[in-house]
Amino acid sequence: MGILLQHKINTLCSHQKDLQQVFKPLFYRIYNPNERQDFSLLLDTPGLRITDCVLDQVKELMKINHPDLKLGSEEQREAALQHIKPYTEQEYGVWVYYPWSNRLVHIVDEKEFIDLRTSRNQYKITVEERELLAQKKIGVIGLSVGQSVAVTLAMERIATELRLADFDVLELTNLNRIRTGIHNLGLLKVYAVAREIAEIDPFLTVKCFSEGLSENNMDIFFMEGGKLDLLVEESDGFDIKILSRYKAKELRIPVIMEASDRCTVDVERFDKEPDRSILHGMVDHLDINILKTLKTTEDKIPYLLDMVGLETSSTKLKASMLEIDQTITTWPQLSSSVTMGGGIMADIGRRILLNTYTESGRYHVDIEELIGNKEKNNKAPNTTTTIEKSLSAKEMEDVAVLWISTHETANAKKISRKELLPLIEAAVQAPSGGNMQPWKWFYSQGNLFLFHDIEKSAALLDYNNQASYISLGAAAENMVLKAHQEKMEIKISLFPELKHPRLIAVFQFFDQHILPANIIVESHENDSLIQQVQHRFTNRTISERKVIDPSKLQALQRVARSIEGANMIVMDSPAQLEELGDIIAKVERIRIMNERGHNDFVHEIRWTASEAQKEKDGIDLRTVDLTASEKAGFLVSKDWKVIQHLKQWHGGTAFEKLSKKTIAAASAIGFITMPKHEHSSFFNGGRAVQRVWLAANEINISFQPQSPATFLFARASYDHGSDLNASEKKELMELKKRFQTLMGIDSGIGEIFLFRLCVADEPKIKSLRRDIQDVLFFHE
Repeated sequence: MGILLQHKINTLCSHQKDLQQVFKPLFYRIYNPNERQDFSLLLDTPGLRITDCVLDQVKELMKINHPDLKLGSEEQREAALQHIKPYTEQEYGVWVYYPWSNRLVHIVDEKEFIDLRTSRNQYKITVEERELLAQKKIGVIGLSVGQSVAVTLAMERIATELRLADFDVLELTNLNRIRTGIHNLGLLKVYAVAREIAEIDPFLTVKCFSEGLSENNMDIFFMEGGKLDLLVEESDGFDIKILSRYKAKELRIPVIMEASDRCTVDVERFDKEPDRSILHGMVDHLDINILKTLKTTEDKIPYLLDMVGLETSSTKLKASMLEIDQTITTWPQLSSSVTMGGGIMADIGRRILLNTYTESGRYHVDIEELIGNKEKNNKAPNTTTTIEKSLSAKEMEDVAVLWISTHETANAKKISRKELLPLIEAAVQAPSGGNMQPWKWFYSQGNLFLFHDIEKSAALLDYNNQASYISLGAAAENMVLKAHQEKMEIKISLFPELKHPRLIAVFQFFDQHILPANIIVESHENDSLIQQVQHRFTNRTISERKVIDPSKLQALQRVARSIEGANMIVMDSPAQLEELGDIIAKVERIRIMNERGHNDFVHEIRWTASEAQKEKDGIDLRTVDLTASEKAGFLVSKDWKVIQHLKQWHGGTAFEKLSKKTIAAASAIGFITMPKHEHSSFFNGGRAVQRVWLAANEINISFQPQSPATFLFARASYDHGSDLNASEKKELMELKKRFQTLMGIDSGIGEIFLFRLCVADEPKIKSLRRDIQDVLFFHE
């Protein structure tokens, strides 16, 4: 290689460090004697590949310059030779050398090259429009979708200068959507794209920002060499998405962005609307300082949802988000979507620069919606269960009249509504599955009837009403404690023999000093717990694990055993908690991914504060200790179609993470059992649960139910219906076997309630209760 040529290449490389960073070609016009000398030396380069079709290009030029003339091939050749005079065929035009591929290509020079290369654009893009676009400068940040955009902009010659910013290198995983060859692996994306553009049109100016865009170089990117006329923003960095828009807004530069999911396009005309909120106001609430700290894809998901819009994202994208860091490392993109997005963005960019499109907005070009089956399956999930209606006041009255007619009630104390209200207010503070409060109360002639409001408990977890009976037992315990505080004795007739499945218990009250003979009333052993009834809470806070004094755990066990037959097993070793965490987590995954269980999940959560205040039941989402990413997962999981995708992919392990984290933070796990698996065992077991819960809160130990596991074990064991499929039953029975082995229990006992004990700050938000008038019916 000659000294002059070597000096020229060395100079090029000194500006761009080494050959890996070379992206600009060299030009040789060999009619110039100095360049001819360099060119002759270049021809000696080993392995040089030469392409010389310049005369064919000139012949094509003759055709487009004289479309009305029908020249034969020989006439075209003669016209071409005349055109290149006084140069020889070799001297005409320019030789372009691409150092990175060692290729030498002979082409017509810039003006004729542009005329020839854009000739097929004519009238789609007029010559006048082409000349206007030739004055424009476009910046492209992010070169995945941005690669397709940048190359399409270059192909249509929509600008004279492109500024490309991306710090990342090409990896094999990029090649599902970035059009390049495997020989470019390890090459910085900016150089790969710049080279591709140079090989399409070597006369375009391309400036590379190989360190990506940052606050340090943003002014240079936007302003050096002239202000940008358009910004194409496709960055993965959320802080750069925001900061670049603020800069564009400051400089009144329009911004366009395409998210390949459903081809979501954002257009922000800061040139015409300088006061416009960035990203249509969807991110006004985001803290830029937090965005700078986001490292993992999982961390970024909740902010991504704010930007792309949860409700308008495809179900496959939402389902994929739940698999990030589980079975995939980042959100998926397809070449078809990226390529289409590149074309759409180039079209929009051209019309913005030509001032034929002047509006801002968000748009979707969803091919699956535009070109798809005309008949769509919008069938709602089948929960397989017919929900029974609540008993009316008249129906409860009929049951009460029948009971009173067949039982001795004369000795019971008649109490007024005013006296009854504090008792009911205490009772309804009891916990219930999903906080659905499955109770109704009817008072008549000294008898208080507790009915099961089955409409509030038609859940997958409530097999044979077992979860409801636990809640009703807890409510009864509160009733007893409050009655004792009000100086009344109380008798409970449990599951009266009226063959009416909704009547759970009848309460009769007596003055403490006028107690009839032969009346068996409730013990006063735990009366001090009444002080905790109004303060009892579920604590879902996840904090650092703290060990609880064994004597306190033993005291809680004694409280549980104060209910005849009840027992409380305690697990508190790290190994036990790890095994329990895995079992509970897998059950939770099965529940969420079961059609009926998913329906329960969606309907028991109160997704907004206003919904919680309005309904006064369910689980307020704010009471669940969630990271921003976990909350995003909850919101995404609402869509049953998302779950269907996960089932098809054999995914869903993300649903296990929160349960595992919750159990890992537990000081101990408690498990209350009864000797028999029968209705009364679950009711009385519920009373034991409430006593332990109140006693735990009394000594500043927090309590959180974990019983979906045991409830689903019961359904898998005894239910022969279709709520669980064969695969779900099989996995649940395997998990139940592991659970029973760990707990050291046999089948057939009453597996009442599983719960987490921990030491944590009291939650600021607590579950609400429905108004008393909605659950109490008083018959004078």
